[in-house]
Amino acid sequence: MPTFRPIPIRRAATAALAGAMLLALLPAASTLAAPHAPPEVRAAEWQVLAQMNRLRASHGLKPLRMAGGVRQVARERSRSMKNKSYFSHTSPAGVDAGDLLRRRSVQNHFWGENIGWAKYVNLEDGPGAMVDWWKDSSGHRYNMLYKDYNYAGIGIAKDGAETFYTIVFANQRDHTPPVAGLVNTQSRATVAATNGPKAVTIRWWGRDRALSAGTAGLRGFMVQYRPLDGRWRTLRSLTRTRQLTMELPRGSHLFRVRAVDNKGNRGDWMRSRTVDIN
Repeated sequence: MPTFRPIPIRRAATAALAGAMLLALLPAASTLAAPHAPPEVRAAEWQVLAQMNRLRASHGLKPLRMAGGVRQVARERSRSMKNKSYFSHTSPAGVDAGDLLRRRSVQNHFWGENIGWAKYVNLEDGPGAMVDWWKDSSGHRYNMLYKDYNYAGIGIAKDGAETFYTIVFANQRDHTPPVAGLVNTQSRATVAATNGPKAVTIRWWGRDRALSAGTAGLRGFMVQYRPLDGRWRTLRSLTRTRQLTMELPRGSHLFRVRAVDNKGNRGDWMRSRTVDIN
C-alpha cells in the first residue's frame, strides 16, 4: 500500500510574517548547475513544479520558476535524507537548506522548504500525489501559495521503494532573461527596388517574463544587422523603440534582436529575419 509522509515545513521569512523567522541575505546568484540525476527523476522534479504551479494558477498567482542553484540544494537535501536515513529539515550534523544556500553562494533574500517521503509510489504518480498531500497541510500549502517567493528548486532522491521529495523556495533577484523577436520572423520579406537603395522598416516585440515577485522589467533591445555574406553589426545597443527604418541596397539582409531587462539579464538572440531587395 502506498505510504506518504509530509511533515511541517521549514519556513524562512521576513519579520512581517508570523511564526519562526529567519532572514538570509546572501551573495550574488550561483551559476552552478544542479547535480546529475537520472532522466526519470529530472522529469518527476519538473512534474512537481508543474503541479504546484497549477495550484498557484488556480489561486490567481504567477508560477514559480526553477532556479538551478536552488534546485541543487533541494537535491542535496533529498539525497542527504536518503543516504543518512533521516527525515527532517535539519541533518544529523545540524545542516539545513539555509546553510547549503550559503555554502553554495546561492543568492536569496529569504527561503522556505517543504519535504515529503513516499513509499511504494512510482515517479509517474508521486509528484501529483505529493503536491496533493502538501496542499492539504496548512504549513506546506502556505509555502506553495506564498506570493513573495519567485523561484524554487525541486530535488528528488529515490532508494528502492522509498522516495524523498524536497522543494526549496526562494525570493531572489530576477535572473530570468527577457524574450524578444522580430515581427513576421517566419517568412522572408521581399522588397522591390527601383533605382538605388530601398527604405525598409523592421519591427520587433519583447517582454520581460513575469515573476511572482521582483520582476525587473524590460530595459530595452539590442538590434543587429548583416548582409548575407557579411558580419553582424550593431544598429542599436540599447533602445526602447520597437522599429527602425534604414536604406538597403540590392541583395539579402538579415536582422536579429534580443531583449535586456533592468537587472542586466540578456535574452537569446531570436530567429533572424531575412529581407531581400530585388
